[in-house]
Amino acid sequence: MACKRSGVQIPSAPHKIMKKFLFETKELLISQGTIAVVAIIQIRIVAKSLGPESYGVIGVYLGIIGLCFRFLSSRNSDLVLLNYKSYDGNFLRSSIIFELFMGLFSVLLSLTLLIIAANYELLDIKSIPNYLLLFICSRVFLNLLEVFKGTFTYTGDMKTYSLVEGSVSMLRFGLVVFFILKNPTIENFFIALSIHSFLTGLIIFFVLIFSNKNKYKKVGFREYIEISKNNFFKIRTDQAVGLIPAQLDVVVIGLLTDFYSAGIYRVARKLVEPVNYIVVAFSPWMLNKINKDNNYNFRKLTLNILSPISVGIILTYIIYGEDIIILIAGSDYITSYTPLLILLIGYITYLLTFWTRHYLFLSELITQHTIGRLIYLIIFVALSFMLIESLTFNGVAISISAGMIFQKFYEIYIYFKTKASQ
Repeated sequence: MACKRSGVQIPSAPHKIMKKFLFETKELLISQGTIAVVAIIQIRIVAKSLGPESYGVIGVYLGIIGLCFRFLSSRNSDLVLLNYKSYDGNFLRSSIIFELFMGLFSVLLSLTLLIIAANYELLDIKSIPNYLLLFICSRVFLNLLEVFKGTFTYTGDMKTYSLVEGSVSMLRFGLVVFFILKNPTIENFFIALSIHSFLTGLIIFFVLIFSNKNKYKKVGFREYIEISKNNFFKIRTDQAVGLIPAQLDVVVIGLLTDFYSAGIYRVARKLVEPVNYIVVAFSPWMLNKINKDNNYNFRKLTLNILSPISVGIILTYIIYGEDIIILIAGSDYITSYTPLLILLIGYITYLLTFWTRHYLFLSELITQHTIGRLIYLIIFVALSFMLIESLTFNGVAISISAGMIFQKFYEIYIYFKTKASQ
């Protein structure tokens, strides 16, 4: 509590903590705040222009393709970070080649899944459209973002990190809005994303090359694979377990109910994602802090910073949620309000405890995080199939939130158990 002495107000401890936190993360918060705002504007334009059904189709396509690329590349930035932490070597070139190879394997996986879905008439296509082929191939170049994130998280250069991430997000926004306003079709949406992927890959490549000041000996590609393989398989196992609920919720609704319901749910998911943007903004800062101090005070972080933020978010969505949906997506999507509030419960739990993943990762306890994700997966699958017939998208929202909560409770348990044994 603030007090006064000789007319001078002395800031309370929580106020000091919040002030220091905001100063250290200001670039990241500005970057992710910008990304969140343009993403919401993009939802308004795309969802209103295409309607719930077409918006649902886009969500199903992105879910399938995203699953394949995230399966091999998601969180490979952690792999880069671990390599920098453990080895003295210049492996920038090898890490770039490695990510491009992972992208090519992801292309093959995406094409295989889409061909199977088309042959079994799970999607309203007889063959893969050319615009999807273009998007899948372009998606390879986005893998370079993993090298960029890992490198700049290690160096702690949050200013460059934020500037580049914000810039490529604005590029995506500009392209999508231009193509959708020109002609609001699913094809134009994916053409815009394809151009964005190519240009982003080019930007990231030049930033990495020109910012590389590593004076250590260059590490060859084979040597890079050798030093990376153990951590790579641990990270891939961890990510694979969490991919189904993260990527296939919209797909499940689209395939088991209809694309209209998928579109309604996707708006709810998109409107609650600003919570995830906050986590993304804090994550590089958090990783850098834990990397320097394994005894970082998470209690102060949770009580003095994350809790006030969470209360503000909850009140905003409860009071203004329906108005936000109508303003951003239109009255056609008003039924998104209920799944929005259901998802919010899980996302707020995730925000309050996002640091557990980073602590387990840097404490070489990533296997425990994988177990937590496995709990999430089991609950998601079980509840989805139990509830989707009667509750449709609300049932899937319940399964997502329940899975998140149980995963995070397990990670908190492991955290306290580890601390007690030290």
